Amino acid sequence: MIVATPAYATSLLTRDRDEELSRLAGEISYASATTVAMAFTRDQVRHPLTGSGFVVPRVERTGILAASWLSSKWPNRAPADKVLLRTFLGGARDPQAIEQSDAELIKTSLAALRPLLGIERDPLLTRVYRWARSNAQHEVGHLDRMAAIDRALARHPGLFLTGSGFRGVGIPDCVADGRKTGASAAAWLQQQKLEERS
Repeated sequence: MIVATPAYATSLLTRDRDEELSRLAGEISYASATTVAMAFTRDQVRHPLTGSGFVVPRVERTGILAASWLSSKWPNRAPADKVLLRTFLGGARDPQAIEQSDAELIKTSLAALRPLLGIERDPLLTRVYRWARSNAQHEVGHLDRMAAIDRALARHPGLFLTGSGFRGVGIPDCVADGRKTGASAAAWLQQQKLEERS
């Protein structure tokens, strides 16, 4: 069985089977995030929007974590004469951001972007998305916790865990871990077949 759920869900799923494994998975913390998408006509934004966006250092205190220009990053995200921007708010740096109103999140986003991108008017369209407990936080000690989780898993042959809460939060890390976990599960099944034949 491959369990590919957030660590807190894995904790609930394993609670009646292995108290230690459940506790260890439950100790992995998660942060919530919010994104704000905003559309403008191209002439409303003076910045050339080369690249794909920026990350905001903590010391800047703009209220946003990062911004990206979706219409530059991926083709066909907006008509040629329009610009689609996205800001990221919340995370471990500002856990209460998800509780703010749409209007507050949009206001914070615009206040951060206007001076940097030369935005002159209000957006044509705005959309706010909230992602509760979406980002696993691999804090100091996570590698030791993972070693303990792997030891606990050894007590349950045929049980495998994957997902951003365990071995990597980025998409490439999750893909790599998913492939590795799938290969491990396939190898375990192959070994079971060999043992059944002998």
